[in-house]
Amino acid sequence: MKHGRSSRRVAGPLDPITCEVEVIPGLESIAAAELHSRLRQHVTVLPGIKEGLLPILYGDELDALLDLDTVLAVYGQRHFPVPRPKALLGHAEFTSLLSMIDVVRQLHPPSTFKTFRISAAGPDSAVMIRLREALEHETGLRFVDEEGDLLIRLRRPLDRAEGWDVLVRLSPRPLSVRTWRTCNLPGALNASVAQAMVRLTHPHPDDVVVNLACGSGTLLIERLRFGPARIIIGCDDDQEVLHCAEENVRASGYSKIRLEQWDVSDLPVPDAWVDAVLADLPFGQLVGSHEANTVLYPRTLHEAARVTVGGGLFCAITQDIRLWEGLVADSAADWSLERVLPIKLPFGGGHLRPRIYLLRRKG
Repeated sequence: MKHGRSSRRVAGPLDPITCEVEVIPGLESIAAAELHSRLRQHVTVLPGIKEGLLPILYGDELDALLDLDTVLAVYGQRHFPVPRPKALLGHAEFTSLLSMIDVVRQLHPPSTFKTFRISAAGPDSAVMIRLREALEHETGLRFVDEEGDLLIRLRRPLDRAEGWDVLVRLSPRPLSVRTWRTCNLPGALNASVAQAMVRLTHPHPDDVVVNLACGSGTLLIERLRFGPARIIIGCDDDQEVLHCAEENVRASGYSKIRLEQWDVSDLPVPDAWVDAVLADLPFGQLVGSHEANTVLYPRTLHEAARVTVGGGLFCAITQDIRLWEGLVADSAADWSLERVLPIKLPFGGGHLRPRIYLLRRKG
């Protein structure tokens, strides 16, 4: 289900503008591939300086950037060659900042933005207070400390050039916050990560897809968000978890998804029946434990081998890396390891560092 937006469109400029695409660190190559696939000749992905950020030059309708599925957020970016943030209150600079905000607001229905937030060093300095007061007066938006509809970032350029960069997020919430997620579970998979995993399986409309330990249904919904499948089933042995998945599936509108209360180590399906297997395995922290994983993981890997066709793909994510990699090595007769993607997920005040594994069934 795509974003519901205003029918008003902002024509892309004749000359490309600079934008910044925020992604989960480790998924830059997948996000860049989506940018090229969707936007083609209108986008140029520039060399990145910092992980998780893709600078781009873009020369078409801005609302197309709001349909990206593997990214966290997209920002319009402008460089101001001024020595201090105070200079942003000057007439020319402040007018330019207001025009950036106006462009973003025109991408959405009139009532979308009610508040704004500024992310910058020294947020309580006299200059920042003056800037937010001026923005409140000119835009009619109310400043808030957290979760503002309009997010403005102010920072030094990443390439250490002189001046300041201002970035304005093009959407009121991160693009990875999907409208279908009405039920959330601890440890639920970020939707942009799920979409990246889906794309690694090279989806085809004739696929039979099974999502083991499906949780709240993120991988299932993101698979059909990408495109149709012949059969798509999510299974979990916890009925309460399946009720949560049912809520999200209903909200997504993808009625083709089947949810089953199955033991992931004993699936009631034929041998060599599944084209693509997806699994967000318990990390052993918010969900499960390492001790439980020592039982679950080998059974899951063995059963996935039984049900997957020769040449079929199994994409899984876990942070119990040593255990999983040891089991994959021991299963070399069944699986070949195609790709490993280490990623960084925000968690608490730091990060989790799981890995995405793509396996191909031998035979």
